[in-house]
Amino acid sequence: MSLFDFKPLKPFQYSPISPSKRVFRLVQLLPPKPPVIPGTQGTIRIRLVEADIDSGVHYDALSYAWNVAAGQTTPNRKIIVEENGESFKLHIFPALENALFHLAYLNSNEYLFIDQICINQEDRNEKGHQVLLMQDIYAKSACTLVWLGPPTRESDRYFDLVQEMSQEGVLSRVMGPRVGHFMHVFDAVMDPALSVNEEEREDRDDILELIHRYGDRFPLDGFADVLDRNWFNRLWVIQEACLAPAVVFVCGSKSLCFDCFRSGVLFYNIYNTHWVRHLTEAMPQRVLRQRDALFGKTVGLRRIFQERKAIHQMRVRQGLHDLVLKYNVNDDQKKIGATLEQDRIFGLLGLTTDNDNLRKQVRVDYGAEITQTYSEIAALLLQENIDVLLFNQRPKKTPGLPSWVPDWAMNLTIPIGYMALKEPTFTAGGGKAEAPVLMKNEHPQLHISGIFVDAISDLGTRLHHAQSDAQVAEQIDYRSAKLFFDEVSKFAQAHAATFQSRDPSCHDPEMELRLQLRLCDSGLSYRYFTQSLGITAGIERLKALRSNIYILGERLIRSDEAIASYHITRIYRTLGIVPWYWEPMSEMESLRTCALNPVLAGKVACQAIHDFVIDMASLCTASARVWFASKHVIYRRRFGKMDLRPSRESVENIGLDSDVWDMRMGDCIVIFHGGTTPHILRKLNDETQSDKYRYIGEAYCDGVMEGEIFADKTKSKGRFVLV
Repeated sequence: MSLFDFKPLKPFQYSPISPSKRVFRLVQLLPPKPPVIPGTQGTIRIRLVEADIDSGVHYDALSYAWNVAAGQTTPNRKIIVEENGESFKLHIFPALENALFHLAYLNSNEYLFIDQICINQEDRNEKGHQVLLMQDIYAKSACTLVWLGPPTRESDRYFDLVQEMSQEGVLSRVMGPRVGHFMHVFDAVMDPALSVNEEEREDRDDILELIHRYGDRFPLDGFADVLDRNWFNRLWVIQEACLAPAVVFVCGSKSLCFDCFRSGVLFYNIYNTHWVRHLTEAMPQRVLRQRDALFGKTVGLRRIFQERKAIHQMRVRQGLHDLVLKYNVNDDQKKIGATLEQDRIFGLLGLTTDNDNLRKQVRVDYGAEITQTYSEIAALLLQENIDVLLFNQRPKKTPGLPSWVPDWAMNLTIPIGYMALKEPTFTAGGGKAEAPVLMKNEHPQLHISGIFVDAISDLGTRLHHAQSDAQVAEQIDYRSAKLFFDEVSKFAQAHAATFQSRDPSCHDPEMELRLQLRLCDSGLSYRYFTQSLGITAGIERLKALRSNIYILGERLIRSDEAIASYHITRIYRTLGIVPWYWEPMSEMESLRTCALNPVLAGKVACQAIHDFVIDMASLCTASARVWFASKHVIYRRRFGKMDLRPSRESVENIGLDSDVWDMRMGDCIVIFHGGTTPHILRKLNDETQSDKYRYIGEAYCDGVMEGEIFADKTKSKGRFVLV
């Protein structure tokens, strides 16, 4: 070793890439530089080359999670870049360094595309140019290598078992050439008595044999270990894994192709369903929760599979509007991660269809403020669908956003007026008359046409929401539902009284009930049941469902009150008994007794003390018994075993969760042309902004959800400015 080895290296300087050319950089991995201290890692060495996307160069693409530590803004791990016989230093983040040490021995191709190295991260113009080329960069790669991270003993067990199962060829057969009858085979695996043909019988028997040989060996902890890797919940990796013609998962020294990896998930679905179907006794909840949680962990892989299927098999790609909603509205699932909040938009551009007009208008600028980027994107998305406004949910995570601009960085839920992300329940606004106009200035404004409906005159205070301590599946909180129903009933009574006072001839005893049923969950259940069962039968079903939920909630509230009344500080008043020693003799009688018969006075005092001790002990015992009984019920429900074979009399509990907006009396209800539901706006009181409004949220207005507002000649179209 010479002194030259300790000579400090100059920082590597990127040669600029022409924005007019379809050129990108590739990494060639070189043998690592040996470490100075034996037994430690050496230093990664690479060579960078430029290539034209259309030149047909052979390369792999690396997909990985950056895993940047909180508070770390700059890379801190040095690698060596060899160029023209000289060595330069370049810094990367530790997660990539770890991947490169493993891939230096696994990679079979000469070149790799690695975004963190191949793109000058300090040049925002180059980043914008390269992001627009990402679709072709990944689509024209030979393969995407997915680096999941360093191995563990459990992850190695999972990779080894899936590799062993994949060699059987059974799962690849039912996922591939025989996928058409797989669901019937699946049913036959669960019920071997089901009639099958010869080909289906072969698949059924082979799958049952796999379950028999591999079921008990399946490493649940290893499966969870692999699926918990950060890669599965990153937004950029969707296009990285979906555009490439092939995908290989790498974890340490183990690797699986995409279909092999998916076969492991498919086997767990089959095996676990078979296991549940053959349970004969109650199981601890922790076991059920562990197995149920594994299905939730497969969300990331299912996301990749569905997008790959759409791109490579169905040849159907979505537009930017649909992709932004699909991958940013997480509802009750974990939010997809992104290192930069701009990437919640830019990271989806490569997945869009080639002729998408919105994508062509997106300005990729990593130097722009996030509020500016989100405002421009919101204006583009609103050109296609006014209901993008419904994703203005609170509390927003990104400060400084205009009230009408959705914050894609926060947890977003499907709007109340939607059955699913693309299935609106109502059509309150009819067709779209004209696209909203974005006015660019210091504070971006949206000019949009709509119809003023009315102003809010009263506000409720109750919400109904999900239980906070669900056992396995989430259920509604019956206590909050009962209180919410009570408030809705009062509102319906006041509405019915007002309506009948205006027109006494229109007396409808059922009007109040129907209004209650519609208001309980914004008309969703009312519409579903009446459309599927008919008006009469649907209303009866809703009445029964509402009654059951109400009664159960009332019983739970009463039990809470009973438990509270037996608290040690309240139990005395609860029992309502006044002991004799709380009513002492008069002063003269006490003196007379003590003077004439001191023995009797002593006996009375002893009896009082005796009764007081017994009463206090009894009160404490009674309070403790009620307290322990309530805790016993809670812990038994939480940790007790569950029987997955409920009786016929058991009723499935259902309900909706909602969030509360900062509505106020006097806020305006407006229907925008092309929107599916009414919206709540707040007029700004500032004299200089008398015609401007702040966007609050969506609303349900009984009687105008099917476009009836357009038949009201007293209502006219107006122009609203949202800030």
